[in-house]
Amino acid sequence: MQTEILEDLRFGTLSTLDVLGTEIEMFRAGEGDPLLFLHGTDGLEGSGAILQALARDFTVYAPSHPGFGGSARPQRLNRVDDLGYFYLDLLDLLSLRSPVVAGTSFGAWVAAETLTKEPARASHLVMASPLGLPTADRREQHVADIFMLSRQELGRRMQVSDPLPGTDMATLAKMPEPQLRRLMRNDEAASLYGWTPYMSNPKLGDRLHRIAAPTLVLWGADDAIVSQRYRDDWAKALPQATFETVADAGHRIHADQPQNLAARIAAFAAA
Repeated sequence: MQTEILEDLRFGTLSTLDVLGTEIEMFRAGEGDPLLFLHGTDGLEGSGAILQALARDFTVYAPSHPGFGGSARPQRLNRVDDLGYFYLDLLDLLSLRSPVVAGTSFGAWVAAETLTKEPARASHLVMASPLGLPTADRREQHVADIFMLSRQELGRRMQVSDPLPGTDMATLAKMPEPQLRRLMRNDEAASLYGWTPYMSNPKLGDRLHRIAAPTLVLWGADDAIVSQRYRDDWAKALPQATFETVADAGHRIHADQPQNLAARIAAFAAA
């Protein structure tokens, strides 16, 4: 694996894992109870700080979703619903009976899909800025269309801290080709899974009651991607969850407040 591409992950190991014929890249770090971390549309890029903070309390497993980063994607995996079954197979392969599961944005949606299928496969579930519910109705868009925003505007709206590298053309022009390829694969995979219906599964809301694990949902106080209406929809669809707001954070809570987010996950898992 080309670990030099993900320099912020040098504190752990990045390897290849074969999941029933699909080779994915898997990052692992830390010691303690197991935690499965599911990244957002930005891939493992930019997750170094939160993963390092989590590794102080957990053995962290952080795969690149099929199609993202350096992970393969067979044609049969083309919906987030498919990823739910894929991650159940991965948990079996790793012999993880009921780890803590934490997901951010797109990854939180993947986590929800997984645990509606086998409700007892997590000891605790933490979702930061989850997607997955219908993002619009006839009159109003409840989640900004990230595919219609310029890369620069998306970078500004995703987080309150400095945007990730690759959100402006000057940085892209200087980016090494292997890193650029990862970035383009992340964009392509996000489009594949989230193009239509836009970043949602219309059936998910009717299945969320199946999630049995204690669940914490976190929203950034300054999230410029999702509306208050969308947050309310999640609260109605998942009444068994605890909902909290993280100050000084946008949609990418893990980028704006990695230490805070890791502390909340650890405290919730220990409660």
